[in-house]
Amino acid sequence: MSDHPVSLSKKAWPYVATLSSASVMLLAFFIPSIQDQWDRYQSRKVIGQYVALGDDFMDEERYDMAEKAYEKAFELSTQTRLEIEMKRLKARVHRMSMLVEWGGKPPEDLEDVDFQLLLHLQKGKENARERTYTLNSYASYLAGSKKLKEAEAALTEALSLEPDSSMLHLNLGNLQDQVGRKDDALKSYLKALALDPGSLNALYNLGLLYVELGRNEDAKKAFEAALKLAPDDADTQKQLRQVMKKMGEAVP
Repeated sequence: MSDHPVSLSKKAWPYVATLSSASVMLLAFFIPSIQDQWDRYQSRKVIGQYVALGDDFMDEERYDMAEKAYEKAFELSTQTRLEIEMKRLKARVHRMSMLVEWGGKPPEDLEDVDFQLLLHLQKGKENARERTYTLNSYASYLAGSKKLKEAEAALTEALSLEPDSSMLHLNLGNLQDQVGRKDDALKSYLKALALDPGSLNALYNLGLLYVELGRNEDAKKAFEAALKLAPDDADTQKQLRQVMKKMGEAVP
């Protein structure tokens, strides 16, 4: 028997120390470092700032700038935040509403698939209002691409979702006028005005249609009503002078 008994606690220590080292390594693997956590926090903060900036641009109807802000936010999120991509697509397609002339040539970088993807994401009753706006922009895009039947189908669906929209009836009138259905266009413009008597665009387009139909007196009334809403509108003033000239009246 040994004169120096071995301490069990001393023999156990290397084993316990080994277990502790393994636990530390395992925790280090699963728990992000403080720097990593800080970097992620900062990244989320910057993404949120870009999204907020995009929202502000959307409220100001500066859709081109909103698209760029959302695009940057989506890029910083490593393209994992679907709600940001949805905002970007919305800003992208709403750029069609920035065109002054109905049926004007769409921007070259805007594609049919942009509308289709957004409409796919906007299925469901809870997205009905947003889908209506997208369909309206899509109709303008299709009209500018000379796909007139598809444009009317888009507006028809939009009106089924929001039948009392003056804007939709106005654009339906624009499309009907574009294809030569003047009587239908007249009804649509009058419906748009009934829903929104203060619509300058509806009054102006109605006046132009009356000129085409040879109804100069009605055209004059439409342009005069438009000028009451926007007395400094140069285009309306020009059209009114031309109508009065045709009617043989003194031009003010």
